[in-house]
Amino acid sequence: MKVYLIVYDWSTSSADESSVDIEVFDTYKKAYDRFNEIIANEKNPDISWVGSEAVDKNGEIKSDYDFEEHIASDGTQEFDCWWNIIDKYDWYRHIFLELRVMEVQ
Repeated sequence: MKVYLIVYDWSTSSADESSVDIEVFDTYKKAYDRFNEIIANEKNPDISWVGSEAVDKNGEIKSDYDFEEHIASDGTQEFDCWWNIIDKYDWYRHIFLELRVMEVQ
């Protein structure tokens, strides 16, 4: 049997403002939809420092941030995905978002 995890690890400049949130889903589609919902929220300048500081007007990540992503194009194939942003000048500030496909017995 498979389960699908969303692992959302974030931190702000203040080391005491951080969290690792884990959500478990029974289908890849539900996990994939939630994964994309979190990304959309992070890009929203009214919700996240990422949207207000790290993303430019065209939706691109600014050069002051390290960015790495690996995302299924349409969510129909089941594989691990990630979306990570790190402030190059303040390594406490980061978003590490993963969708993990896990086999459980």
